[in-house]
Amino acid sequence: MISCNCILSGIDLGPDTEKNIAYAAYFASGTGATVRLLYIIDYLLTPPAYLTSYIEEEKKREEKEMARLQGVLNGFGVKSEYSVMLGRLHESFMKVIRETSADLLVIGYKSHILRPSSSERLIKSLAMPMLVVRGKYAEQASPGTVDIRKILCPVDFSDNSLKAVSMAKGYADLFSSELHILHVVPSHVIKEKWEQWIKPQERERERFEEGLHSEAAAKLSQLKKEFQITAEGVIVQGTPGSVICSAADEGVYDMVVMGARGLSYIEGVLLGSTTESVLKESPCPVLIVH
Repeated sequence: MISCNCILSGIDLGPDTEKNIAYAAYFASGTGATVRLLYIIDYLLTPPAYLTSYIEEEKKREEKEMARLQGVLNGFGVKSEYSVMLGRLHESFMKVIRETSADLLVIGYKSHILRPSSSERLIKSLAMPMLVVRGKYAEQASPGTVDIRKILCPVDFSDNSLKAVSMAKGYADLFSSELHILHVVPSHVIKEKWEQWIKPQERERERFEEGLHSEAAAKLSQLKKEFQITAEGVIVQGTPGSVICSAADEGVYDMVVMGARGLSYIEGVLLGSTTESVLKESPCPVLIVH
């Protein structure tokens, strides 16, 4: 069962803002949560005094637009609040997360070639459930139009992926959605093993692949029993990120729910390479579970 009291919607008041609040409104309507809209005037350094008046004018303009968006949410029966803050991105979000005890973060997604975007910085630094609104299937989303009917949950049987299954099942029950489980046997695992053998025979390779498939099938069967999932699970071989995105596209899924397998913030990033790959290519929103 999903319990959600506060949904934090981080917006930049750009073209994708409407999509962001559309998904925040949908999740809030299902859970009865309050939506906190948050806009950060992001400054890495404290602005000089002579810019104070210009910043105040900018803040007034943004607050006016935030009030309008709050009115849109209220019109759909969604309880909402808003904040416009001046400060560093990560610290500002952490402050509001602590103040509101937010259960879910909803943000958009952009990627830059030479430097991390604001959304990428947040995704990698905040260890909390977050719905990343992206992809062609979310392109026309507006408040009142979102409907999550099909959910895809890729699993690698790690602790984080099991948390993702639990959350995916909770939202599937909440939204009366179809839930499908996918496990990808990584091609590189087979290739690495294959290269270790001396003069390997094709039958040896086949037996090895069959063993990986059988092991995954047993784990998948146990997982479905544990979480009471009735839909058939699928096991395929390939590059996980590519396979997941292709499956989401071909199946016209409304949301992918997956765990983030990564390092601690001190060691590097809070995201695994497969999750990053899916975020960049997914045709639909991705719910990341830490």
